[in-house]
Amino acid sequence: MLRRYGDLVARRARLTLILATVVLLGAAVLAFGAFGKLQLGGFEDPSAESTRAADLIDSRFGGETNLVLLVHAKSGTVDSPEVQAAGRQLATALAAEPDIRNVVSYWQTNATALKSEDGTDALVLGHITGGDNEIGDRAAAIIDKYAKDQPAVTVRAGGAAAVNHELPTEVSRSLALAEAIAVPLTMLLLVFAFGSLVAAALPLVIGLVAILGTLAELSVLGSLTDVSVFSINLTTALGLGLGIDFALLLVSRFREQLAAGDEVRDAVVRTVATAGRTVLFSAATVAAALAALLVFPLFFLRSFAYAGIGVVAIAAAAALVVIPALLAVLGHRVERGRVPGIRAARGAASPLWDRIA
Repeated sequence: MLRRYGDLVARRARLTLILATVVLLGAAVLAFGAFGKLQLGGFEDPSAESTRAADLIDSRFGGETNLVLLVHAKSGTVDSPEVQAAGRQLATALAAEPDIRNVVSYWQTNATALKSEDGTDALVLGHITGGDNEIGDRAAAIIDKYAKDQPAVTVRAGGAAAVNHELPTEVSRSLALAEAIAVPLTMLLLVFAFGSLVAAALPLVIGLVAILGTLAELSVLGSLTDVSVFSINLTTALGLGLGIDFALLLVSRFREQLAAGDEVRDAVVRTVATAGRTVLFSAATVAAALAALLVFPLFFLRSFAYAGIGVVAIAAAAALVVIPALLAVLGHRVERGRVPGIRAARGAASPLWDRIA
């Protein structure tokens, strides 16, 4: 079956690439809105006693503290008249906000637990109502409004609500930094492995396609069910790793077949029939392992199954559709862009690995 499929892709390579490009453009449109549909939280089992207790606290007692405002006196202590006035005004204004309950401050209670030992800092506590995403959005408005410099004090925000506010931005920033480091380093390693810029670029392309396709999948799932924003981390790591891994197998086998004297079309067919089978088996194994996460009631964990199974399937599909078509079009040009000083003979057995084996 794989041999017949490989022959079909080799004969319809350009059409396959055109269709793949159309699908990729559609995925890019969906992927663009993925972050806006992913959820914070998801760490609680809805049926757990602790979750039910938290729900009771929210409904009957105004909720537990999730917003902490740290008020720092610029001069003197928090008991100085001007600092007391600023603290009371802050607590009063915060209590008047429609989405905050249970506002408590040091200046209302004189509780020593709400004041630092040196007397220069004190706390204002409150509970922002709503679900995890609503809390994050509401916290953003409240933090921007109150957490700033004032004439007598400096106010900073903390607590779970502030964390929810910061998480999406931090995740995006961290992923951008990670990819900015990982992609160039991976490309460098692939160049050393293949000795050719064209051959080295193909696995990297599949890795990026796998990430983009999985973001599109998460965007769709995020419209249907709760999906954690942390699934993005698994998507980028696993997408880049598996995409490169699968494509590396196919490109290496294709170069070996060309070196053995096969025509381009025969080399593509042989590559799909052999290395393609390995890709399918590997993908099925990883997907089956990740499927175990679907049984957990916490959508934080289920989201890793959504992302993991999706990225495995998309990486394998991209490798088995795009790579054979690209190889059929490129043919012997896959060896273009030879890098001086790197001797990576195509199709040649590695003396080092031969001795180890």
